[in-house]
Amino acid sequence: VENVTLEKGQVTTVGTLHLTTHQIIFIQPDHKDEIWIPYPIIHTVERRSCTTDSKLWPLIIRCRDFKIYSFFILLEQDSIDVFDTIQKLTCIESISQVYAFDYKPEKEFSSSDGWSIYDVYQEYGRMGVDIPNSSWRFSSVNRDYTFCETYPHTLVVPTKISDNVLNHASKFRSKNRIPVLSYLHWQNKASITRSSQPMVGLKKNRSIQDEKLIEAIFRSNTPNLPSVFGSTQTNLIVDARPTANAMANAAIGAGSENMENYKNCERKFMGIDNIHVMREIIQTADVQGLLIKKQNLDKSNWLKYISTILESSLVIIKNVHIASSHVLIHCSDGWDRTAQLTSISILCLDPYYRTFGGFQVLVEKEWISFGHKFTERSGHLSDEKYFINSVNTNAANTAFNTVQSKFYNQSYIREISPIFQQFLDCVFQLLTQFPTRFEFNEKFLIELHYHCYSCQFGTFLCNSEKERMDYKVTTQTYSVWDYFNSNKNEFLNPLYDGGAEDKEDMGNNGVLLPDEKNTEGFAARMRWKSDSPISRTNSPGINDADTLRDGLQTLSPLTANYDNNPDIDL
Repeated sequence: VENVTLEKGQVTTVGTLHLTTHQIIFIQPDHKDEIWIPYPIIHTVERRSCTTDSKLWPLIIRCRDFKIYSFFILLEQDSIDVFDTIQKLTCIESISQVYAFDYKPEKEFSSSDGWSIYDVYQEYGRMGVDIPNSSWRFSSVNRDYTFCETYPHTLVVPTKISDNVLNHASKFRSKNRIPVLSYLHWQNKASITRSSQPMVGLKKNRSIQDEKLIEAIFRSNTPNLPSVFGSTQTNLIVDARPTANAMANAAIGAGSENMENYKNCERKFMGIDNIHVMREIIQTADVQGLLIKKQNLDKSNWLKYISTILESSLVIIKNVHIASSHVLIHCSDGWDRTAQLTSISILCLDPYYRTFGGFQVLVEKEWISFGHKFTERSGHLSDEKYFINSVNTNAANTAFNTVQSKFYNQSYIREISPIFQQFLDCVFQLLTQFPTRFEFNEKFLIELHYHCYSCQFGTFLCNSEKERMDYKVTTQTYSVWDYFNSNKNEFLNPLYDGGAEDKEDMGNNGVLLPDEKNTEGFAARMRWKSDSPISRTNSPGINDADTLRDGLQTLSPLTANYDNNPDIDL
């Protein structure tokens, strides 16, 4: 469609709109600039009545990466055809229809090992698993995914626990997600394990096998080193949920551990709300132009939960590194809040995961292999209910809000939530606090966020390792890591000091301790940007060395340009 006017923010351009099989492409007459919008990244499309002044037909496209594109089309029939075509191409029935299965780069990537970047035996072997006298072993109890279809095929469990005990213990954990190893401290061998909630119920059920498994985990190391700062070993069960939520789950047969049955440990509730709360927390952020109103962003509690995740991670970091103690982390099902806490804690504990390649391994291990539901949380499969025809209604915004309110009751929409995005925002806060300790830069996080939704690569498709095997993702799509590793220089942090990890660092030996006293300060220092993750070539938040050293700015790339839409569902 020619002579289409695009309004994006304060910029207006006229060009040609192309609808291809997998993207919307807007091209300006001089061909100097192109805007590509992948269909899976689209949140809503709204067709509005003809404007009274210019007599154009508006089509408003809101995207999941906070971009909003307002297209104005000359002819009504063209606007109807564009609306219907986008709906047809966006509302697909199977993940096998997304762009990743057709994508071929114009030039083959120089890096091609993306699908093997994470090797479970190599990575856990690096930690000391399955070596002589190790307290941990590899288990193939889930080799065909019949033990737990949302867990990886290879699990790491205490050497003293047999697969038979694991089979019995699995019946006591939601979705059979038993406690398994995520991380083994490089020095004191304290562990971070993860699981789902126990099926305690109102009758206070118990499982001897589950208790034996956790006891074996907590006895897997005997610290010979003196506790740092005089701390003593206190093993910890971290329940990421608010106390009331955990207790309420008992009514449906689940809940939290009865601590009378678990020896030599304590339990702490971290107060992180569920996916439904996280989906709605930005709805109160009123936007004027390109910048989010700071005071209303604070009211949305987005920054509050970023701070809560970081503070909770700090508790885990100190328990493992300083007290040489074990930590078991779970929420309800163990694939959302649990992944946030394990990955942030491990990122701070081990300098390897702060390297360019190590961070890729961390995402593969803690998010992808352990079954974060990327397809559901990211909304890769759209629905016709996201397409709103506001023509001949009294108020377009009223129509949008009415439809938006109906979304909440749709089961598909209720599964969408910005859990991985929160993790990336937490990483950004850490990068800002410790600008020389991360090999990657801000642009890397922004593009990682974009490709979580773009479906251009297979890395973030499906909800589990089993699903990716069923769809043959690793053989029929490209890995996003091939793209990043082939363009590595664009995503490197010029301030990175890899040698700093080997230096004396206040006794922490390369471990990062986020400043818990300044977590609320994140909100006070936050500034929001509206740059496109595609077109932007520089990364001022991390490339401007003077700014970083002086601590004058904290820039957040991940909630940028939440244009004119405080009600959009994340």
